[in-house]
Amino acid sequence: MNGTNLAYRTWGVREGVPLVLLHGFLGDSGDWEALAKQLENDLYLIAVDLPGHGKSRDVKVSQENAFEEFSVLLRQTLTQLGLDKFSLLGYSLGGRLAMSHLTQNSEAVDKLLVESSHPGLEESSERQARWKNDEEWAGQFRNDPLDEVLQRWYHQPVFADLNSREREKLMQHRCSGSQSGEALANALESFSLSKQPEFWGMLNRSSGASHYFFGDRDLKFQAIAHRLLEMGCFHGVHEIREAGHNVHREQPEAMAKVIRQLLLL
Repeated sequence: MNGTNLAYRTWGVREGVPLVLLHGFLGDSGDWEALAKQLENDLYLIAVDLPGHGKSRDVKVSQENAFEEFSVLLRQTLTQLGLDKFSLLGYSLGGRLAMSHLTQNSEAVDKLLVESSHPGLEESSERQARWKNDEEWAGQFRNDPLDEVLQRWYHQPVFADLNSREREKLMQHRCSGSQSGEALANALESFSLSKQPEFWGMLNRSSGASHYFFGDRDLKFQAIAHRLLEMGCFHGVHEIREAGHNVHREQPEAMAKVIRQLLLL
């Protein structure tokens, strides 16, 4: 692990209820802007750039202990901000890291909010297949022009609900930033779902309330959400209408309304 802090940006006032935001793979802290604008009058929002992304692209974690090392980096960054208690919202990869952080630092997390995120693969065959797939994608990020890789990436089934205009807009946004194909490849390998611990049975032993968000068009994560609820891993699940995999980008106002109810009431 190198680097001692993660880059971040904030919205709202320091006296507000603190909510830490963790973006997904390929993203950066700016991905949260639309949601943050809905919440900045009520909350203190801290969005960090994950290792290998945005202004944290030079921050590296090892492939062997990436999830643990990320938690150390996040804890150091938030300590610098004087935050020892906060709620945590993570999307996709960020949600996986949020679940991991909770299991390691339950005393620091008031409420856990997870959006469209996987709690872990349960079969070794699934892990092997996922690692092979992630290795192939990492090779493309390292060796091919970023715009060409993104064209292929956003045509995966999980993004099937995007229309051509939305897909093009998203790819242009990703290409306009300061992302590095090599850094993204490293992050993809380090935080591969194949290496992630299983959180299915761990989350129900943590303190504090936990909630799961999913879009009504995202059938895969809708099923995951309800299974987590049935297992007692989460206290509540929240379906957001007219949304796919990326709820906070597609329906920021509707998602903000639920978050406000969960954190302020």
